[in-house]
Amino acid sequence: MRRADVSALILLVLALLGFKAWLTQAAGFDLHYDEAQYWEWSQQLDWSYYSKGPLLAWLIALSEALFGHGEWQVRLFGWLAHGVLLALVFFFAHDVWGHRRAAWWAVIITLFTPLYFTLGMVMSTDIFLFTFWTWGLWAIYRALFKNQRLAWYEAGAAIGIGALTKLSIGLLPFFAGLLILLNPQLRHHLKNPHVWGGVAVLLALMSPVIFWNATHNWVMFRHEMGHVKSGASNQYLLDFIGGQFMALSPIVAALAVSVLWRRPARADQRFLWWLALCWIGFFAVKALSAKVQINWPAPSYIGLLILLAGHIPAFSPIKQRILYSGMALATALMGITYFPHAFGLGGDPFKDTKAWQQPIAKIAAQAPNHDFILTESYALAGELAFYWPHRVPVYITGNSGRRFNQHDLWPSIDREAGRNAIFVSGSPSPPPQLTHAFEQCTALPPIEAHAANGRVLRVFYSSACANYRPIRWPVPGSY
Repeated sequence: MRRADVSALILLVLALLGFKAWLTQAAGFDLHYDEAQYWEWSQQLDWSYYSKGPLLAWLIALSEALFGHGEWQVRLFGWLAHGVLLALVFFFAHDVWGHRRAAWWAVIITLFTPLYFTLGMVMSTDIFLFTFWTWGLWAIYRALFKNQRLAWYEAGAAIGIGALTKLSIGLLPFFAGLLILLNPQLRHHLKNPHVWGGVAVLLALMSPVIFWNATHNWVMFRHEMGHVKSGASNQYLLDFIGGQFMALSPIVAALAVSVLWRRPARADQRFLWWLALCWIGFFAVKALSAKVQINWPAPSYIGLLILLAGHIPAFSPIKQRILYSGMALATALMGITYFPHAFGLGGDPFKDTKAWQQPIAKIAAQAPNHDFILTESYALAGELAFYWPHRVPVYITGNSGRRFNQHDLWPSIDREAGRNAIFVSGSPSPPPQLTHAFEQCTALPPIEAHAANGRVLRVFYSSACANYRPIRWPVPGSY
């Protein structure tokens, strides 16, 4: 491996930081409500949180401590994680194929994959899952096929830290362990004490999540079980298959299937191939009975992209043109989805990242004196907390139709007795409990949030409420 390759990777990561800062501004991206939620968590640091581990909150807190408050500060470590992912893909592919051309093709394909690039534009748990998954898989690969026994500890570190963002990374050691157990040529590794040393490292690093959940009624695990729903619909499976092709770029995905449908001859490549199929098969089976989000199977494609990259240098001219066409299509699709109105499209797939800051500022400007904010959903709570011109506590009303969230684990609204509030909602009808909880509530003019083409994305309804009187709010109905 050349020093020039390392320098080029560093320059690529730095260039992407600047490009993403420009792109999020040009596309008009405010914080997505999940990003705003993670920012809220960063204001109350803990060992874990209701639905995810603590790593994102810790990193956001560090970024804002270093660089101040703002959107790019919230996203900075997410952008860096995407850059680290590309570097890991390079080194991983170089180990698998032994030459730099395959390594650079792996970077290029990953960079031009819409799902990875888009989730790398925001502060998402997914980009960290992809990064730590890739690191963990690469370490397992080197431990099994490069005789790097200490890599087991590296794998434990990668998966353990990854568990501080998203528990689904646990499927990596599960399926890897299953393949090792079923393969007589690999089974002897289970007798290696370094394997179990790596497991110990994994458990030690994820212990904050385990400890926190043990003291909070295992709410994260209850929340994860909430994703398990019964039912059956062929539409779920069709949506799953179609969504994966679109997320990976249709032409590139079809080309990858045509190249990788046969089982590889080499044992190390077969391991990566089978591991990816196990993960994809897991979610395909799940899609037979429930909706699968488009991002859930995404880590499995890392290994397949690395396998595909090694074949590209030997592609025929026709396959090369197909590949270039696929990457061009992927770029065009991303451009259209980021700037839909520039192409005359009425809808906006990223509407949840648009038009939060200005309307919230208008709500605050018309609001009389208040001590706290009350709203009905965690999504709106996060946006209000982040974009409100000055820091005020934000609470969520009880609602038997909603799920539990982190606000239900924080101090109760009862501590605001006798104080005034601004109630903000996306519905013109406030909850009936509001009139009992306050001495008086006065409706304020509704505020519209507009897209770049003038289309109304959402309407905010708010009320000024005086003298909070603690009441018994409805308890959320699910996790």
